[in-house]
Amino acid sequence: MKKTYFASAAALLLAAGSLMAQTIVTVNGTKIDSQDIDHQVQLLRSQSPQVQDNQVLRRSLIERQVTMTLAAQEAKRLKLDQSAEYKQALEQVRAAAKQNGEDKKPGFSRQWQAFETALQNQAYIAYVLRNNPVAESDVKKAYGDFSKFYQGSSEVQLGEILTRNAADAQKAIADLKVKKDFKAVAGQYTVDPRGKQTGGLNAAYVNLKDLEQSAPVVYAAVKNLNKGGYTTTPLEDGNGLYGVFYINDKRAAKVPGYEAAKNGIAHELQAVRIDGAIESLYRKAKIQNVR
Repeated sequence: MKKTYFASAAALLLAAGSLMAQTIVTVNGTKIDSQDIDHQVQLLRSQSPQVQDNQVLRRSLIERQVTMTLAAQEAKRLKLDQSAEYKQALEQVRAAAKQNGEDKKPGFSRQWQAFETALQNQAYIAYVLRNNPVAESDVKKAYGDFSKFYQGSSEVQLGEILTRNAADAQKAIADLKVKKDFKAVAGQYTVDPRGKQTGGLNAAYVNLKDLEQSAPVVYAAVKNLNKGGYTTTPLEDGNGLYGVFYINDKRAAKVPGYEAAKNGIAHELQAVRIDGAIESLYRKAKIQNVR
């Protein structure tokens, strides 16, 4: 949702790796600098070295920063940062920072600004949920829709072999036709590194109802297959990859009872309310790319 509004607002400038800070986007006049994104990239990579510094990562971080800036601006407009609860939380963290000497370390000013923004976001989310509460009747209605939707459905454990050309996919299919083990075939032909480690099998089951919505082409190819079945025609993904899909297991889906599902449903309904509020902020915002 937020991607749609942000992308329509401006095409992002991704030259954020400059040694000199430069404004890359403004949000209702508030600047987001390249150094803000550089710092976030460095923090992510220090925690997870396998994370690659690329345009996709930077685009997502810029989008996240725009969203947080919008929520923080709205929190201040609503004077949520003037509440006793907010001020108390701020002072407690500041006191802890002083006690530990964190406030004397380089970069503390930037870290403190990021903390304030995060705290303002929390205050805004609490405000949204306080003014748009999820009632038990809402949860019960959503559970009724949920249970009706999944009643009688099936879930499958999929295996997949991804190849870079149709010929290799056809070779994999030929091996499956002569009853070769799927894991062995996947290990030989798939170009997916994770698939080579797992024998092409996904650990999790996917409900066919969900697959129909998220990947309709794959759903159409596997919906009538039984356990041990596989697609006999390679599926092209439009990006030069060809897929062979296999049903490692198929079983009736179990719909959880209301008590087991209610908390998860309540959280989802809260997320919908928060997304709606953020979407409204995007609609009214002036987001400008700075070149």
